[in-house]
Amino acid sequence: MLTSLTFLDILPKIKERLLDYLFMPYWKIRLGRIGKNSRIKRGVKIIGNAHRIKIGNNFKIWHRCFISIGDGFITIGNDGHIGVDTYINASGGKITIGDNVQIGSKVQIYSYSFGIEKINDKTYKPYFCKPDDVIIYDNVVISSGAIILSGITINEGAIIGAGAVVTKDIPAYTVAVGVPAKVIKKLN
Repeated sequence: MLTSLTFLDILPKIKERLLDYLFMPYWKIRLGRIGKNSRIKRGVKIIGNAHRIKIGNNFKIWHRCFISIGDGFITIGNDGHIGVDTYINASGGKITIGDNVQIGSKVQIYSYSFGIEKINDKTYKPYFCKPDDVIIYDNVVISSGAIILSGITINEGAIIGAGAVVTKDIPAYTVAVGVPAKVIKKLN
């Protein structure tokens, strides 16, 4: 069933589009690269050297995303989006997101991790793990609330279920769900 849009429906869309265009020069100066027709919505926070971020064409980053750049790099392809409230941390290592990647809201992607080391029977010592690259190939869907840990490769066409914690590489054209994420289905 088609519904007719009223002026009050269209007005917020016009406002958002206008703000996107007004903020585009800011992002072109701040980022290493932002491609044609790419948009970064208001409320996105980038901490660190934003020149280490390169975004392809026709890519959208939605409201309230938080991106932290330390010594790492983030490269984002074309024709995809990053959902609301997503957290990406490239304190070290490189995060590569391919073309046509759809990342849902509240997803977390890390290029580093922490661990604990057993000193003796009663003593443990926390340590900072070496940063490691995260590679997300083309045509991947990462559903809301998923967590992608450092050193992970998600191969082409994979689907990551909502709330999954990815601790191992995910093969191409599979569906992975759970904590930790396990492949439950191969896609044709």
